Amino acid sequence: MSTSKSTKASMWAKPATHMRTSRGLAGFGGGRWGKVPQPPQWYSTSAQLPGVYPFAAGTSRPNIGAPLGRDMHVGTAVCGDPQTWYSSGLISSASMMMFGLNGNGKSSLGGRFMYSMAARGIAPAVFDPIKNEHGDAVAAMGGNVIRVGPDSTDKINLLDLGALGDAAKKIGGILGEEMHRQAVGKAVDAVSLVVQISRGTPLSDSEDAALAELIRSVIARNDYPWMGDLLTAFMDPPPEVLSATVCKDADQFTDEYRQLHLSLRAVMSGQMGSLVGGRESVRLEVGNPGGFCFDTSSIPESNTKLLSAAMLATWSIGFSSIDAHYELSRHDPSIHWGGYFAMQDEFWYPMRACEGIIDRVDRIGRTNRGKGVSELKITHSPKDFLSLPNAKDRATAKGFTERSGVLGIMALSREDLHDLSEVQPLNEREIDTVAGFNAPPSWKQERSADGRPVPPPGAGKFMLKIPGRIGIAVQMTLTETERAKHITDARSVSHNHLGNSQLMKGRVG
Repeated sequence: MSTSKSTKASMWAKPATHMRTSRGLAGFGGGRWGKVPQPPQWYSTSAQLPGVYPFAAGTSRPNIGAPLGRDMHVGTAVCGDPQTWYSSGLISSASMMMFGLNGNGKSSLGGRFMYSMAARGIAPAVFDPIKNEHGDAVAAMGGNVIRVGPDSTDKINLLDLGALGDAAKKIGGILGEEMHRQAVGKAVDAVSLVVQISRGTPLSDSEDAALAELIRSVIARNDYPWMGDLLTAFMDPPPEVLSATVCKDADQFTDEYRQLHLSLRAVMSGQMGSLVGGRESVRLEVGNPGGFCFDTSSIPESNTKLLSAAMLATWSIGFSSIDAHYELSRHDPSIHWGGYFAMQDEFWYPMRACEGIIDRVDRIGRTNRGKGVSELKITHSPKDFLSLPNAKDRATAKGFTERSGVLGIMALSREDLHDLSEVQPLNEREIDTVAGFNAPPSWKQERSADGRPVPPPGAGKFMLKIPGRIGIAVQMTLTETERAKHITDARSVSHNHLGNSQLMKGRVG
């Protein structure tokens, strides 16, 4: 008995050898935990957190620019926007292409960029959200909201040189002459695009050249040119037009370009004429720090020709105004230049109206992008450019995606993701992640406590993909301010569920 007690005592006295495990030292007396509790977590700035909690861990995710949400895999905060990332050298151009199916948050993410960048003095330039989901926000920031449509008081004169022409006169000299030529070139492109869209087929080379020469002549000969002057000049072409088209007289000119004449008359008739055929034209307030937004929501999406013409015309007006602002700020130090965030919603829409126009579309939207202008192009699917009928158009369209500094990819089908990977490579894990955003919602109609429809499972989820880097999957949530100024489904929200005071509250989508 005494021997047994002595043996037990010696066992307690000797230090045991324990195996190290993730939960502590295994074995009797090792102190191993059966269940390790999850330590509490807080998110804070690196300056404040060390004084509150000693076990701080930083994030490897980008943390400069607009606050976007949480990394879906590790929970850390993700920040960024095209301008900040470009300025920091993270991306090669201050541009972003966003893809995603309807209702999953493309407009909401665009709005997040817009709010954050506006807070840093970068003015919003919002082009044609067809549901006007950003109009209230731009108006609240003091920006101009221009409502474009055949019945709107805001009209478009395609031959008006606009803000760029005005700035050219004010600046004068060699630079002023260059700006004037640029403004005339934009007018030529705008008229040609609208004529092609109205006709539904491309202009021939000779028609294109004749129309361009006619437009330049009308602008040079009239102080306030409009489309009516173009029709008048067509019937009595000036000498420089006859010379350029190798026509001996007006009769030969009108005979050879009869189809072009009919196309011009078609533009001046009906709703198209009400939209772009007047003498007056909308003018933007150059230098307004609140920016501007073109609202085309009064034009039905089914009216492809009219909506496409309106979108292209607003691109010409808006980007010309941005260029005018930049040049005036260089000429006059009292004019502040903080840059612009240009957001083009439904980017591919007008390019499907007529083949062979994409190069001209690219020209009409070009501006001083290297001088503080960042851009976001929003569309639905890679099929938008892969389905263009013209091979040259498809190749040019792919270039928009290839040249984008970063891609924002929301819910897409697996087929779409493989198509996109042909342009900007995605690995299988990235494809699986984004395809998972596309989970179908429940058959049961669900609403939140305040009566709003519950968004689909993929709402607010997106992947940021910088070429050559692993994509970052992010979950975004809207703030109350964003909800109050953003809605994309107002017409589908039932008044039985929402009162008038609730109607302006939106959801991610």
